Amino acid sequence: MKVLAASLPLAVFFTLIGCGKKADVKTQVSELEKAFPAAVAAAPPPIETAPANQPISKEANAYVSVALSAVRTNDYAASVIALQAVQRMPQITAQQLMAVQRTMQAMTADLVARASAGDPKARADLATIEKTRSQ
Repeated sequence: MKVLAASLPLAVFFTLIGCGKKADVKTQVSELEKAFPAAVAAAPPPIETAPANQPISKEANAYVSVALSAVRTNDYAASVIALQAVQRMPQITAQQLMAVQRTMQAMTADLVARASAGDPKARADLATIEKTRSQ
């Protein structure tokens, strides 16, 4: 119940910043793929082993690739967490940032709806996402 109560302000926030049209996850993932075409072509490398001198764009593409792989396996929590890292990268474009934000918004809204319907995995995913935001 605490997770649901904690996720309610998050749902309200995403509802308020939305443009009024409910975007589904598939549409937003498609937009994300268009904004990061190199991430779609690349297999997700292990992020922990990326060299420190690697350009930011390759790092962003690696995180987006991980996020896209997670979406394909319905692991929205891992996808949102990977996209949160992309949001903090300085060299992404405005279009890419908007695609990342909209994709995160669509996945979070889907998780909130499923959690409200009693899905325990959705509740656990929301709790995982919330933990990363509070750190």
